[in-house]
Amino acid sequence: MNKGRPRSRGRPVGATGDRTRERILAAALSIFAKQGQAGTSVRDIARQARIRVSTLYHHFASKDALYLEVQERVQSQVRELVVTALGEGCDLRETTRTAVGALFDLLLSNRAFMQLGYRRTLDGSPRSEPDRRIADRWLGLLEGVLKPAEARGEVKDVDPVLFMVTIDGLVHWHIANDDLYQQLLGRGLDDPEQAARVREHVIRVALRTLGLD
Repeated sequence: MNKGRPRSRGRPVGATGDRTRERILAAALSIFAKQGQAGTSVRDIARQARIRVSTLYHHFASKDALYLEVQERVQSQVRELVVTALGEGCDLRETTRTAVGALFDLLLSNRAFMQLGYRRTLDGSPRSEPDRRIADRWLGLLEGVLKPAEARGEVKDVDPVLFMVTIDGLVHWHIANDDLYQQLLGRGLDDPEQAARVREHVIRVALRTLGLD
């Protein structure tokens, strides 16, 4: 018996099935972001997607399998942005600027991604094996960039784990505090000028942490 990752059930290939699957994933992202995994039922997701519960189970074997698919989709988009920034061949300062800026833009334009990250933390449940694999992939990528740069004297001696958690927290927290910007400055992150200022601040913190400012 396969005891690994929960797998989605099979479904005949076709435009209708693909559209239904995408609708389920969009609904699941929205509900999981608002209510967390523990506070969400399969019925909640089916209702949001405007389908029967039985139809949802044709596409996903369980709520856990659906949650994992949502998490991996978000992480794959983030990873694609970072890998693209690394592949542009710029120096480390510009690579960091591009990668952190792209992460900020992605979460700003997809607030549910930001909410999903917070909900996973607030649920207080132990990290699953897939969660650990995702974290290990990020750590491996970061170490592969920072350790050689540190050996060449290009960056400070920075703990990759602390740097990863710091930047992730900074981006999430600034976007989550949109209402505080509204209260203190009269403009939130829907204002392009204000969003650009916050984005630049986060980038500069990242650069300063690495000694690249």
